[in-house]
Amino acid sequence: MTKSLIVHVGPGKCGSTSIQTELARRGSLFDGCSIELPRPVIRQFDTDESMPDAPPQLLDSASALLAKGEVAVLSYEVLFQRRRALRNFVRFLRPLVDEVTVVGYSRRQSGFIQSAYSQWMFRSPARSAEVRGILQAAGLEPAHFTGLEAYFIAAMKTDMVSARQLADNVILDWHAGYQDIARLLAPFDVKISAGFIPREGYEFSLLADFYRRCGYASAPLPASADRVINTQYDADLIEAVHLAIRLGLPVPGPHEHNAFFERGVDIPALSPPPEGDELLNVLRDFADTHYWEANRAFCREHGLSEDYFEPRRIVSLEHAEDAVAREAARRRADPDLVSRRNAAIAARLASIMFERYLNDKV
Repeated sequence: MTKSLIVHVGPGKCGSTSIQTELARRGSLFDGCSIELPRPVIRQFDTDESMPDAPPQLLDSASALLAKGEVAVLSYEVLFQRRRALRNFVRFLRPLVDEVTVVGYSRRQSGFIQSAYSQWMFRSPARSAEVRGILQAAGLEPAHFTGLEAYFIAAMKTDMVSARQLADNVILDWHAGYQDIARLLAPFDVKISAGFIPREGYEFSLLADFYRRCGYASAPLPASADRVINTQYDADLIEAVHLAIRLGLPVPGPHEHNAFFERGVDIPALSPPPEGDELLNVLRDFADTHYWEANRAFCREHGLSEDYFEPRRIVSLEHAEDAVAREAARRRADPDLVSRRNAAIAARLASIMFERYLNDKV
């Protein structure tokens, strides 16, 4: 009986929640096969220093799973950025199994940057202050831009460094990231299977793809298997929190009080699309252009379709800089553009509060 270790490395914002929900689903092929580790252990093992002893919970958990079946699964999205921990875990578990498969995913960088901002970064006061400083150093007024626009502009100004993870790792170059994982795991005879998540024009079952990369030709999946797991936070609420941070008001930090953001809103958006929304499209396209060649190399290395990552249009740094400068001048000349945006957000949030008040009275 072949014993296998499957390591799902994420990264976050690339379908990890859907995959981990499937791993935990009663009746799934991997039900009861997951190795559970406290997060402090992952941080402890993210080191270049020699680790003479594996944590007992790692070996005990893996040994117990493999004694009952053919496979053990380790799934932590932070392993994509904590690669030394990944190496150490594989090193300790490799003697227990006949084969190791590392599975990871990717997506267009524009979508990744926007999704990361809209889940975590918008409520990080430290990152918000950094972004404001970058715009001010470039002669731009941060208040003239939405939080998301400012986040993309700062990324452009810093060669994407300011769009790093909360743990300060810059992971946006998928080609370099998976190459680094391959280098670190080379001594352990590991198969690395990297893919991308579904998007418009590339509709497929993420979970079926995950099973295939794990070595299963097919898997019994429930009809609702590929529903979106992560709730999309309300865009006006995201911007309102961004504005509150600028004023120094208390707001939930990253990973804090998610239920506050996830609470459903039953009223439609009142605010119109932001004036100057074309700027955000330019910035998104610039991000995808910035990584286009690296993405093509990534696809060639892993047998993926290059078309998935092709930018909607090629936007050079010069083009993006010019678009930011033109829009900054337009908003300086007409401050009411920003006032109207903020007023629309405030009006909608007031309506949401009243709607919730009425629902609570029922």
